[in-house]
Amino acid sequence: MKLSVAPLLKQPMGESVDQKIGERPIDPHGENAELLDARITSIDADIKATHTSPGALIAGDARATVSMECARCLTPIDTPVRARFAEQYYATLNVDTGARMPEPPMDAKTIGNDFRIDLTPLIREEVILAMPLAPLCRPDCKGLCPVCGRDLNEAPHEHERDIDERWSALQALRAKVEERTPPDDGM
Repeated sequence: MKLSVAPLLKQPMGESVDQKIGERPIDPHGENAELLDARITSIDADIKATHTSPGALIAGDARATVSMECARCLTPIDTPVRARFAEQYYATLNVDTGARMPEPPMDAKTIGNDFRIDLTPLIREEVILAMPLAPLCRPDCKGLCPVCGRDLNEAPHEHERDIDERWSALQALRAKVEERTPPDDGM
């Protein structure tokens, strides 16, 4: 997703331009292929680019579909993710004269000599940060059986509980206490 900002940088300071971008599904051989590394399968974004003193401020709202697994039953699911973003890009050259601009801050994102900004890394990062930590296939997902590993949504069942030998002394003590305790007559 490359955005040409040369026309914007020729406008007066504060001018802005809106743009919509999207790709459904992501082409594994296209310019957005690196989104597939983050399991992003489709993307739509509304972007506003504003001419600022150091370059261009890119802000927007991205809607993505991400291939994930349910945190409880491990079923593959497509999860909708929405991310908002804003990033300042610094111009390294003057768009009109080609003269060098003042050096940007050390970790600043810059606008290349072609005056195009590759938005793919920015959108990828923001979508990753907005992904749910534990996505669910449905709110009432029962998950996997901790004993046999079967999906409890498809085959609900229970197992007999094994008694851990480490607790046997405590269970013996409990039985003795229950023998000595008189029954409650409700008085």
